[in-house]
Amino acid sequence: MISTLKILQEITTGYSIFEKDQVLTESQLNSITNYLNDQTRLTSIYLLGVGVVSGLRVSLSSDAIAVTKGIGITTDGDLLYYSNDIVCDRFTLYDKSYPKYAPFYLTSEGSKEEMIAVYELIPKGVTDSRNPVFPLSQFATETSKDLNNMVAVLLMESYVNDPDVCTGTDCDNLGQDCVNTRKLLLVEKDSINLLLKPAIATPDVAFNAFNEIVAERPLIGSSITSVSALADVYRTVCSNIHGNVVTELSKIYVNCAAFLTDVFLSNPTTEWVTRLTEIQSSFTTNNRGIQYYYDFLKDIVETYNQYRDLLFGDNTWCCPDINWFPKHLLLGNLVGNSDSEPDNNRTAFYPSPAISQTVESLNHAKFLVRKLDTLIKTFQIPAVSAAANSIRITPSLFEDQPLEERAIPYYYQVNLQQANPIHKSWNYHLSQRRMDNRNYSYNAPNYMVQGAAANPLASQIGKFSFFRCEGYLGEKVETALSKIESEIKSKNLPFTVRSVFLGQDKTKIVKRPGTRYSDLHRFHYLLRQDAYHQLEEVTQFSREFKKKVDENVTGESNAQSLKDLATQSNGTVTQNAVAVGEKLNRSYRDYKADQSWKPNFLATITAASEFKFNISPVVKTEFTTPFDSLISNTRILWLDWLDEIIQKKDEAEDEKLLFASFVSQNPGIEHFAGVVRGGTLVLVYDNNNTVVADFMLPYYHEDKVEEAPVEPTLPKPSTRPEIIINRGIRVLPSLDKRLFDFKGVLEPELTKKFTLQEKYFDIYKGFVDVSTGIFTAAGNIKPQKYADAVLDVQIREVEIEQEKVALLKQRATSSDGRTVERAIQAEVELAQSLLAIAEYIGASNISVATGSEGSKAMQVVSDISVTISQGKPLETLRTGLKLILRDYRTNQQLTAIVESILRRLG
Repeated sequence: MISTLKILQEITTGYSIFEKDQVLTESQLNSITNYLNDQTRLTSIYLLGVGVVSGLRVSLSSDAIAVTKGIGITTDGDLLYYSNDIVCDRFTLYDKSYPKYAPFYLTSEGSKEEMIAVYELIPKGVTDSRNPVFPLSQFATETSKDLNNMVAVLLMESYVNDPDVCTGTDCDNLGQDCVNTRKLLLVEKDSINLLLKPAIATPDVAFNAFNEIVAERPLIGSSITSVSALADVYRTVCSNIHGNVVTELSKIYVNCAAFLTDVFLSNPTTEWVTRLTEIQSSFTTNNRGIQYYYDFLKDIVETYNQYRDLLFGDNTWCCPDINWFPKHLLLGNLVGNSDSEPDNNRTAFYPSPAISQTVESLNHAKFLVRKLDTLIKTFQIPAVSAAANSIRITPSLFEDQPLEERAIPYYYQVNLQQANPIHKSWNYHLSQRRMDNRNYSYNAPNYMVQGAAANPLASQIGKFSFFRCEGYLGEKVETALSKIESEIKSKNLPFTVRSVFLGQDKTKIVKRPGTRYSDLHRFHYLLRQDAYHQLEEVTQFSREFKKKVDENVTGESNAQSLKDLATQSNGTVTQNAVAVGEKLNRSYRDYKADQSWKPNFLATITAASEFKFNISPVVKTEFTTPFDSLISNTRILWLDWLDEIIQKKDEAEDEKLLFASFVSQNPGIEHFAGVVRGGTLVLVYDNNNTVVADFMLPYYHEDKVEEAPVEPTLPKPSTRPEIIINRGIRVLPSLDKRLFDFKGVLEPELTKKFTLQEKYFDIYKGFVDVSTGIFTAAGNIKPQKYADAVLDVQIREVEIEQEKVALLKQRATSSDGRTVERAIQAEVELAQSLLAIAEYIGASNISVATGSEGSKAMQVVSDISVTISQGKPLETLRTGLKLILRDYRTNQQLTAIVESILRRLG
C-alpha cells in the first residue's frame, strides 16, 4: 500500500553546490529541489500561517454539494484551493486502494489497521475514478448513511509513483514521479476525531479557559458606627474577591505557557498565591488601610480581565506543528453552515505572528501579565509620614478609563532594583515609547519623573476627570483638612473636601473654625442693630429729660429731690444703655461668648421706668417716648429665641457629621481613593481624630461652616426726626400748682354748659307735639357716663343738639322758611360740637385706645357725623376734621379715627 507523502517529515537543511566539469548524481540534484521545496513550505506555514484562509464553504442541496472558491494551507505546507466555485453531483468510495493517510485509519487489536468510511465527491464534468460512481441522490441508498451527518474534508493526496517497468529488451530506470492530487472527501461526524488534534494553544483557546472576575462592592450602610464595623464590610468583600483571584490566576500559566515562555521562565502561580495569601492575612485583624487592600484587589481584577479580553479572537500560532493537519483541511458540516455555528468541524486559520492583526494585542497581554506580577510584588501600605508634603493630589482618570491610563496609586512601592518596577509595568503605550518616567503617581519623585508628571498640578489638568488624594491615612483630620484645602485654593482645584466622624458621640466631632452663618444670623444682627440704635435714642432722651427737669422744676417744695432722682436715673440709664449697646454691636461669635448684656438691659429698663415714674408729678407725655418704646419693646426678647433656633439648627447639622447620618443623607458615597471633578472628598476620622478612611461624593456637598462675614454698619434711620426723641415729654409745674381753681375756672365753665343745657330744654318745651308725644324734661337728664367731667358734658351737649336738629328738621317740612334756616344753623352747631370733642381729646392727650373713654367718645362723634346733611354743616365738619389731622398728626391713634370718619363722609 502506498503511503501519503509528508514533505516536511524530514527537512532538508542543505544542498549541493556544483563545480565545473562535475559529474552530477541524483542526490545532488534532488538536494536543491528538496531544500527549495522545504523552504517554500516553511515560509508558508511559519511566516503566513496554516488553516483555511478564506472561502471553501460547503453547502448541501437536494442532489449536489457546492464548495465556494477559497484557499487554505496545511501544516505540511500544501496549498489547497479552488479558484472557482465547484459543484459535486456524484460520489465514490475512497478506500484502501488510494494512498494511505494515517488519520483515516484505526488501529485495532493485533495492530490490524482498519480504515474509516471515506467518500470522494466527484465534481461535475470529471470522469476519472477508480471505483464505481453514484449520484448523490443515491448516497443514503448506497452507503446507508445520512448526508446530513457528514463533514467535508479537503485532502492533498501526495505520494511517490515509480513507473519503472523492465521489458525483455530494456530495463532503463525511468525515475519516480511525486504526485499531488486535490481530493474533496466526506467523513462521518463520529469519525472526525481522527482528523482533529487537541486544541491548539492559541490565546483565543486560553480565553475560553478563563472566567471573568467580578469585583464586589462594599455596601456602606447607615448602621456602620465604628472603624471595626467599616473594616468588616471591606474584609468580607475582599475575602470573596481574593478567592476568585487566586482561582483564576492559577490558570494563567497552565493555559498560556505556549505564548508566555518569553515572559516567565517558570510557573509563577505559587509565588503569586503565597504573596496574595500573606497580604490577606495581614488584614485579618489590621483595619488600617483596608480600603487600599480592596483597591489593590480591584487593580488585580481589572488587569486580569483586560488581559483575558485581549486574548479573545487571537488565533496566532507561532511555529505550527507539522503533524497537526499535514495533508487535510476540514471544511465543516454539510448542514449548519447558515446556522449560529457555521464553523463547527472547520479548520480555522492560524496566522503567523508576522502577519497577525492581533499581534499587538498579544504583546499588550504579555505586558499585562508582567504587570500582574509587579502589582502583587510591590503592594504595600505606606507608613504614616510626618513630612510636610506627605499629602499629595495627583490628576488622574476615573474608573471608566483603563487602569493603566490612570495615575499609579501610592500603595505600590517603587523599587528600581526590581526587574520590572511599577512605573515600567504600568502603562503599555508609554512603555512601548520608553516614556515610563512620565507616568503620574504619588511616588513619581522616586523614579526621576519627567514632563508634566513632575509637577502635575502646575500643568494643564483639563483632560483629567479624577484626582487621587493620598498620604493622609493616619494623619490628624484637622491637619489633613488644612493641607488639602490649602492645596485646593492655591492650585485652583475643582473639588471640595469634608470630614465626618465615625462614631456616635457628637462631642467627638471635630468642628471647623467659623460659624454656620445663615439668614438667621443676619436677622439676629438686624435685631441687635435695632436695639443698639434704640438704646442710643434712650440715652439721648434721658439726657434731655434730665435737662428739662433741671430747667423747669424750680418752685416746688420737692424740686431738689426730683432733680436728684433725675440725675441718678439718668446716670443709671446712660451707663447701662451704653454697656448693652456695646455688647450687642459685635459679631455673632463675640455676642455668644459674652451674654452679660442681659443684666445691663434689665437695669436700663428698670431705671427708665423709675425715672419717668418718679418724675411723673411734673411730667406730661405728648406721645410715645424712647423710654416707652424701650419698655414696651419685645423684639429684643427674640434674640434668645433666635439663639435657641440657631443652636437647634447647629445640633442638627452636627448630627449630619456623624458617619451613619452622613451616609443616610448621601447614599451615593463610595471609596475611590480620590474624587471626581466637581465632587466632594470625604475624610472619615475616629475617636482619636485620626483619618481612617476616605470616600467620595460625585457632587459638591456644601460646607455649612464658614467665617462670619464683616457685617455692614447699619446707620441710624434718618426718618425719625429729633422731635420724636426729645419732645415727647414736657416738664410742668407740679400737680398741686396745675389743679384748676374750681370756683374760678371749672365752675363757671360748667355753669355755662348747664345754662346752655337749660336753654335747650326750653327749646324742647316749645316743640312738644301731642300727636308724637315727644317731650324731654329736665328730670330726665341721665347720670354722668364719663369720668372726665368736661368730656361728659360735651357728649351730653352733642346728644341734645342732635335731638334739636331732628326736631327742627321735622318742622322744616312745612313752608316756614325761618324753620329751615334754624335747622341748618342747628346742624352747623352740631358739627362744631363734634369738632370740639375731637379737639378736646387731642389737646388733652386723652387715650383713644380700644375700650377707653376717648375711644367711646370718638365713636359717638363718628356715629353722629354720618347724620350731618350736605351743604354748610358737612363742609364745616370736614374742614374742622382736616385741621385736627394737621394739629395732632403725632397722635397716630386719633388721626387714624379722624381719617376713618373723613372716609365715611366721602
